[in-house]
Amino acid sequence: MKYLQTYKSLSVTKKAAIWYTLCNILQKGISFIVIPIFVRLLTVEEYGNYVTFIAWKDIIIIFATLNLYCGVFTKALVDFDQDRDRYTSSMQALGTIVTLGLFCLYFPFQFFWEDAFDMGKVTMLLLLLYYITTPALSFWLVRQRVEYKYVSMIIVTLLTSMLTPLCSIILFLLTDWRDEAIIWGFLISQIVFSGIFYIYYFIKGKCFYDKRYWIFALKYNIPLVPHYLSLIILGQVDRIMIKDMVGADKAGIYTLAFQISQAMTVLTAAINASFVPWFYERLKYRDFQSVKPVVDKLCLLVGLSVIFVMLISPEVISVIGTSEYKEAMLIMPVTAAGVYLTFCYSFFSSVEFYYSATKFVMWASLSVGLTKVLLNYLTIPVFGYLSAGYTDLTCYILFTISHFIFMNKVCRKNNIKQNIFNNRLIFGSVILIIIAVFITLFLYKIPYVRYSIIVLACAVLLASRNNIAKFVKFS
Repeated sequence: MKYLQTYKSLSVTKKAAIWYTLCNILQKGISFIVIPIFVRLLTVEEYGNYVTFIAWKDIIIIFATLNLYCGVFTKALVDFDQDRDRYTSSMQALGTIVTLGLFCLYFPFQFFWEDAFDMGKVTMLLLLLYYITTPALSFWLVRQRVEYKYVSMIIVTLLTSMLTPLCSIILFLLTDWRDEAIIWGFLISQIVFSGIFYIYYFIKGKCFYDKRYWIFALKYNIPLVPHYLSLIILGQVDRIMIKDMVGADKAGIYTLAFQISQAMTVLTAAINASFVPWFYERLKYRDFQSVKPVVDKLCLLVGLSVIFVMLISPEVISVIGTSEYKEAMLIMPVTAAGVYLTFCYSFFSSVEFYYSATKFVMWASLSVGLTKVLLNYLTIPVFGYLSAGYTDLTCYILFTISHFIFMNKVCRKNNIKQNIFNNRLIFGSVILIIIAVFITLFLYKIPYVRYSIIVLACAVLLASRNNIAKFVKFS
């Protein structure tokens, strides 16, 4: 009753933040549960084909939709708050035109693109419909967030998260198709769900073309395309290059390790959802002194969580995957370290975003993304596909350093003379995490020592749970 009364007293903004965080955790939890099902339904090579398709899908969507449902849409909902339906309708129309324009390059050279992406005609045509309709669902979800309609947003998000893999599994069981069933099931379910909102907004908004809205969106988003592309390259290019240079089976093994590591982003996303609004308020009043102890605590919490995941990687791989994926444990500590670096550079980039220094974010993303492709091209043929994990870690280190340098420029420009963060602790923790990568890889050879450390760590966490909860509480 006490917690219920506290919840009822919260503002709609805080209630929405709680539910958005919970929804994000549940959504990623469902995605994580689906992984072992797909791994057991498909061969390693087929799973590699599936995850490579996802990578290409995420890269092409940037050009096919210009990510019109991202930052520019949220800003427009504020700027054009009296005309949201017409704006949404016009953005759907603009996205449709961009998608059809891109696919005009596909139809005359079908065999070339199908060979380049390793996709058949059916997959390409389904992708066309997917890129036309899927922004509509994203538009709707963003509007629910902005308008604090969190109940409807959570219902639709969880419904699509559950029914999309279910559609793929049913198609797999009822047909002779293999990885195609998983891919087509995903695309068909998304087209159906998004198509409902696509029709809804055209009927409600009744606007296809509005010069002012189209120019506003294009001016805002086109310069950000390199940034969006670079972020996707950092996260997805490994599996594409591994498949092309080594084989689809190795891409599947590598991706499993990457996906398991990404499960930790449930923790970091939940932290960021609470931290960023609090942090922006501290920046507003230049209360930098209270930021340092909070960030120190968060780095310690996430850092220890990452090390714990490194220690239990062999067991996690054996549960999530099969014996064919055993090699994935050799790359898990490296991909886990990448999650920690992502968490660290988010502190620096938050300062850049607060002061609207987005050009720095773009240049950091673009330069590191190109470096990633080059390093993979040079190392994978020589050292094997596992080297992609180390090039990934190298790029995240460069990313963190770049954002740190750009953050300092932003601080100088805004006359901030003191350090916002405890930089020595952050970079010191990064060094310790990198050292932990090699220590845990060594401990895999002596399991009894590793098990003893895991048991001891669990005992300490259990005994200190109340103190930990107080420790990480924001000031």
